[in-house]
Amino acid sequence: MRIFPYMFFLPVLCLGACQSATQQINDVQSAQNADSRLTLGTIESSMHKGMSNAEVIEIFGPPNIVTTDDQRREVWVYDRISTMRAHTNSGGWATILILGIGDQSKTSSTSQRTLTLIVKFDENKHVRDYSYRYSNF
Repeated sequence: MRIFPYMFFLPVLCLGACQSATQQINDVQSAQNADSRLTLGTIESSMHKGMSNAEVIEIFGPPNIVTTDDQRREVWVYDRISTMRAHTNSGGWATILILGIGDQSKTSSTSQRTLTLIVKFDENKHVRDYSYRYSNF
């Protein structure tokens, strides 16, 4: 008879260990952001006029596209597009004596982000101007 109270709390403990779909999506996003050096925060906190091209590469890595303008000055383009798809499937089964109670839920989410940074250099290979665009849908 002493086991009966513990049998009631076992399903509660098991369900408490499950992770919600929202938490799983947030964990995936955090992992993706940790791998990327090009973020809005990095651009806004680190990018400034007068930086050398070596400093830009050190912070953001190599650019996707390197071109020149009409005065033969370099223009670098960093372009990042990421698509995140999260699918979760959770279910449970509980028994109360002979009756069974089942529950199953499925969640799916897809989002896409784009971030483009354009860096314009002067003749001395220092940043003369930059702009960026961000979208999340």
